[in-house]
Amino acid sequence: MTTDRPLRIVVVGGGPVAARLVQELRPALESGAARVTVLGEEPLPAYQRIRLGEVASGRLDGSELALAQSADEERDGVEIRCGAAVVSLDRDRKTVTLAGGAEVGYDRLVLATGASALIPDFPVSGTRGRGISVAPAAGARPEGVIGLRQMQEACRLREAVRSGESVAVLGGGVLGVEAALALAEVGAEVSLLHRGQTPLGRTLDVDAGRLLHRQLVDAGVQVRPDCGIQELVVAARAQDRATDRDGIPYLTALRTTQGRRIPATLLVACTGIRPRDELAAAAGLDTLPRGGIVVDRTGRCPEDAAVFAVGDCAAPLGARPSGLIGPGWEQARSAALALRGEAGHPEDTDLDAAGRPVPVPSPVPPGHRLDPIIVKSHSLSVACAGSPSVDPALDPWDPRGPHVSTWADPAAGQYLRIVSEGDRLLGFVAIGLPRTAAELSRHAGTGTLPAADRSALLALEHAAGDRELGPEDVLCRCSGATFGQVEEAAAAADTDSTTVDEVGRRCGAGTGCGTCRERIGALLAAGAVRQRAGSPA
Repeated sequence: MTTDRPLRIVVVGGGPVAARLVQELRPALESGAARVTVLGEEPLPAYQRIRLGEVASGRLDGSELALAQSADEERDGVEIRCGAAVVSLDRDRKTVTLAGGAEVGYDRLVLATGASALIPDFPVSGTRGRGISVAPAAGARPEGVIGLRQMQEACRLREAVRSGESVAVLGGGVLGVEAALALAEVGAEVSLLHRGQTPLGRTLDVDAGRLLHRQLVDAGVQVRPDCGIQELVVAARAQDRATDRDGIPYLTALRTTQGRRIPATLLVACTGIRPRDELAAAAGLDTLPRGGIVVDRTGRCPEDAAVFAVGDCAAPLGARPSGLIGPGWEQARSAALALRGEAGHPEDTDLDAAGRPVPVPSPVPPGHRLDPIIVKSHSLSVACAGSPSVDPALDPWDPRGPHVSTWADPAAGQYLRIVSEGDRLLGFVAIGLPRTAAELSRHAGTGTLPAADRSALLALEHAAGDRELGPEDVLCRCSGATFGQVEEAAAAADTDSTTVDEVGRRCGAGTGCGTCRERIGALLAAGAVRQRAGSPA
């Protein structure tokens, strides 16, 4: 696109994937070739949503999760509008309409609307106001039933922890396990209810699930397997009598499918998500029946070349959204590269020592790439990827089947299972082995094994604490950023007071689950990164 004015890019959604898109667009923004308007529904700019559990547990203040300062973004050609809910799109006029009726025009539109929590409609019993028994209308929820996808929900959970309320978490997936762990780690009374025999039953094999169950119990979580909610028990609050809140039902307990009554004033439902594709569907764009905006490899909608979608709302090539941050970051980069090209500012070509273009790596063949699932926790290290690793029918003794390697030390809280076929990685589970998990997670993106001898991973795991990090060692499991990349990012800051956030903006380290931020900060404070990165050749 060649005009006398910058390419107007409107981003609907102010989450972390939208923030990564803006970061990837920075060369075009700094040159004036493009301008971006971010329309975020929440009342605050983009933050690390993946770390909401730390806000809920009281470990962090919400302000510490900010991904960028609005003032800095404004100087770089980015306008951030918080509390700006978009209600409709007009693809013919290339405008979006906000809740207040205002319109914003665009040349290119990026939908980064994310996903919403799926919270079941539970049966309710109890009293509401003046002792009258009631059953709230279908679809209505009592106070105290929340998801954990927005800052206000994390703050509500933090209040419950501080006041010593009993909390129940429903769902044994990664979000439920993370939430229960984060609360238990700070001494909160928390119950985890989940279907199946073990938590993370869809991603861990039985032995790994048993180990995780034991570690959750040791951490203080009351784990209740094979358990669902039969009904919610509610009551009105005495302090609400004769006020405008008189008669509002508040959660007081749960009745489970096992016939137990569990006191709880807060229920955190981690029971799945649905992509927010309503705007796209209403505008005539192709969406999947179970949610997701269909896009091509660059994130562009086939029906409209001016519209892109990235993150939890996007369905690349018609595949269901993964709900993971790693694929969202990659989608943001692909869309940004396409947008930069249209703005007349394509990606810079890397040259080798002879001045020749460096060949672009071939894309990973379909089906070879694995998206690791990493449990964000201060007390446990759990990572896994690939369904073959949990297939109960998989026979490790079958010479015609995949190669299965398993190592376990339950007393030490360690477990490793690797499934491969030739040099192709099909799946893995790693508990209590953070360096091994990081290596396997890094190679999952290409579907290759990090070492032919699997025992070498265990040897490196135990030797890692006795040596300095090398340039190829993974420092950030979420982004895959190595120590060498962190070095380069620190050196590029060109200042003696480089912050963890500055490093993150350049290489992505520390912008995922955040568990590596303390280590990056310690390295920066000790001068270990800058000394090595800035030393003369």
